[in-house]
Amino acid sequence: MILQGRILTLFFLCSIIFHPVSQTRAYLGSSSDSTESRTHEYIKLTIRNAPVLTLQFAVDYDYGVFELSANDNGDLNQEQFITGKNFGVRHGFGANVTAKFPLHKAGNLRLTSALMYNRFTSKFNKLFAEQKEQDFVKYDVYSISFGLEDNFNPGLKLRAFAGIGILGSIISGKAQITDDGGTNEYSINPAFRIGLNIYSGFEYLINKNFGLSFGLKFTHANLWLKESKISDSPGELELNDQKVSNGQLYSGYRQFAWGSFGIGINYYLGVNEKVYHYRKF
Repeated sequence: MILQGRILTLFFLCSIIFHPVSQTRAYLGSSSDSTESRTHEYIKLTIRNAPVLTLQFAVDYDYGVFELSANDNGDLNQEQFITGKNFGVRHGFGANVTAKFPLHKAGNLRLTSALMYNRFTSKFNKLFAEQKEQDFVKYDVYSISFGLEDNFNPGLKLRAFAGIGILGSIISGKAQITDDGGTNEYSINPAFRIGLNIYSGFEYLINKNFGLSFGLKFTHANLWLKESKISDSPGELELNDQKVSNGQLYSGYRQFAWGSFGIGINYYLGVNEKVYHYRKF
């Protein structure tokens, strides 16, 4: 009986050791799974809040339209300027700084405030010409603008926007015009006008604090407060953009309007980033 018991005990131990389940467990415990050592791919997701303040510094190329565009393919036409048919210029450049304040946490709607400077000249397209024009007209435009802007996707790297603003401008200039009496120099006295601008474009985020901006804009600087009058001093002209019926020279219904293409740099304040990594498999 004792011998039979020892044989049964030995058989039971051998069955445990050589049973297929025991072999599988021993194999799994002694080697590593190839899937555990495989390098996984991850998706990086960056979440940003809308800026609490955006400062934009931009420069523009301006192209006059309506009566701001000289009628002779960009060249000054003295007769048309004297009779008040146009302002005698077409090309210009500008610079501006704009502050943008979000109206809510999402940041889509923003209040804007801008300071702008634009200069127009009848000689802009003659800079590299061999023959320089004797006669010319130049205007300096200083403006302040307040408006409303829609930033369609403020949390992304590429952000489209569109807006509208009301602006007040001080327009002044000077001119040198040859007529039957010879060559005359004039200063164009500063005039205050109110107008509108509409624009659209997009921003590209470089990092959370800096970005680039590109945009198109249309500005009509003298929609309201047009006026024509004779200056009290010789050698001075008023802006004279209102039509009069007394045959006054250098005056007529003229619209001070232009289109612009601008590029700029944006500085963002109050932007925080959160980065999440998601495993693809």
